[in-house]
Amino acid sequence: MDVFKVAEKHGYTIVWTVRIDTGPLATSLILAGAIMEHGAAAVVVPSFEHADAVRHAITEHAALVTPMQIYPRGYRWPVVQL
Repeated sequence: MDVFKVAEKHGYTIVWTVRIDTGPLATSLILAGAIMEHGAAAVVVPSFEHADAVRHAITEHAALVTPMQIYPRGYRWPVVQL
């Protein structure tokens, strides 16, 4: 799905894009820095799978916007018991 359509669907406008092809730790650091540097209100992804590994890092600083749902800044992710 197109991130611009996802953003529009949820009332956001994309003004900066970041394309990352790194592991979860580097991705978390890069995204956190970009969010803070640009004062981003949200990170928009084409599917939840694109942010699954770094969802905690994103929602610590901004909302996570997926095609199906918005996870607000500060969202408390359920704890999975194994």
